[in-house]
Amino acid sequence: MANGKTKRQKPKVASGLEEIRTEDCRRRDGFVENVHIIGGMLAGGEETRVVFDGCLLEDVSFANAVFHEVEFVDVIFETCDFSNVQFEHAVFHRCEMRGCKLTGANFANSKLSHMLFQTCDGRYVNFSFAELKEIDFVECQLPDSDFYESGGTGFRFDNCKIDNINLSETDLDGVDLSTSTYERIEVSLTKVGGCIVSQEQAIGFARMLGLTVKEE
Repeated sequence: MANGKTKRQKPKVASGLEEIRTEDCRRRDGFVENVHIIGGMLAGGEETRVVFDGCLLEDVSFANAVFHEVEFVDVIFETCDFSNVQFEHAVFHRCEMRGCKLTGANFANSKLSHMLFQTCDGRYVNFSFAELKEIDFVECQLPDSDFYESGGTGFRFDNCKIDNINLSETDLDGVDLSTSTYERIEVSLTKVGGCIVSQEQAIGFARMLGLTVKEE
């Protein structure tokens, strides 16, 4: 997972979008395009093969919803609630989530590319077995989150809280953890080569490897 300067592409969302209500989405035959949705709930049931393209969503709740094969392309989410949403096998491409609540959200087995998570609360979020390409987590709360065997390229944590995060079986080559804080994380020792850490964090990794760190 190469790190360094982001190559992430930004969403292509037009200005002056038509404003609609969340209930209007159900009248669009599973394809919601070039609209601005403010408030309301997109939850309470199961949705299959829904596509959102070129949209802005503000203060929309997806809490406890179940989506099958949903796709989001060029979508910006601002202060939306994704608590306990089920997004297994979903596709997100060129999307941004800003100030969103992701507590317990499930992105397992999903494909996410060119995506920003900024100042989001992602406690207990699940990205296990997800494919992550050019993903930036910026100033997010991610304690107890699960990235078990997630793969891809360009996967970054910037000033995040990642205590007790599960990165087991995830290749950390080039992943920069140095600006993020944690007391304990789960990693696979065979996959930590090339991970970028601070001096303090390096001591913890050395102990994981069975080394005794001599104090000055």
